[in-house]
Amino acid sequence: MAIDVVVNQRHLQIQLKQLETVWHTVINGYNLSQAAQVLHTSQSSLSKHISALENQLKAEVFVRQGKRLTGLTPVGEALLPHIESIFTEIRTIENISLDYNNPHTGTLTLATTHTQARYVLPDIIKKFKEQYPKVQLVLQQADPQTIANMVIRGQADIGIATEALLQNSYLRCYRYYDWSHRVIVPKDHELAELETIDLPTLASYPLVTYHGGFTGRGAIDQTFHEAGLEPEIVLAALDADVISTYVGAGLGVGIIAEMAFEQGHYQNLTAIPVDHFGRFTSWIAVRDDAEIRHFGKAFIKLCQQQFGN
Repeated sequence: MAIDVVVNQRHLQIQLKQLETVWHTVINGYNLSQAAQVLHTSQSSLSKHISALENQLKAEVFVRQGKRLTGLTPVGEALLPHIESIFTEIRTIENISLDYNNPHTGTLTLATTHTQARYVLPDIIKKFKEQYPKVQLVLQQADPQTIANMVIRGQADIGIATEALLQNSYLRCYRYYDWSHRVIVPKDHELAELETIDLPTLASYPLVTYHGGFTGRGAIDQTFHEAGLEPEIVLAALDADVISTYVGAGLGVGIIAEMAFEQGHYQNLTAIPVDHFGRFTSWIAVRDDAEIRHFGKAFIKLCQQQFGN
């Protein structure tokens, strides 16, 4: 976005470039050098924009340690939601223009977890690219809270994750699909013939499952804790492929998301349904006060059709 507009009020003369500098500095972790790269300008130019804005406001926007920016002052914290709203509206106007002039060309950025990207979205992305071959898809992987922040700050057009997305009023969420966990063991394991496994039995084996904060790990820990059980987690990983590999190697009994079990890839393993840890919902989120491009809406529609929503 090329922005060179001055807002004149009785006491202030603020350039949108100054507000843009604040916004990009925040979303780039207060790293002026990185923000300058994104904006295709120099670090010194951004510093001048910040100084000019602070002079206008007669207050510092950023907390500083020497020459480094480390956070927002109370004034900066109060300004940020309004700055984000301004650029949300600018993006919406830009999207309207792009949809009118170049409806089948552009970039769609998706922020999602590894599980969604690896096991759920490949078919959707293939169908989408068949419909919109000139749209560049950018797939960014993160934890659910980071995904929510990326959508809120305009770093991603669409976020896909579990319930964490529902906890933010800035987001508009669409139900994607429901899922639960599976226990996986080698086919020659003593548990392999069971139709289900009770919690005490499961807790008596060394376990291999997800890292904290990913794919329902919090619910797994809470369920064991509430049952007065303390299982031994011998390995925690972000990726169900890693979990499956180490279960196959005999390290322990695995707990993974049901959609992540691929029998064709791990023919030496078997999956056992369990409902101890509850049902989960994956959600699709966009920023509530902004409109994404029409091909983004088409992507969401494809996702909803995938599971008959």
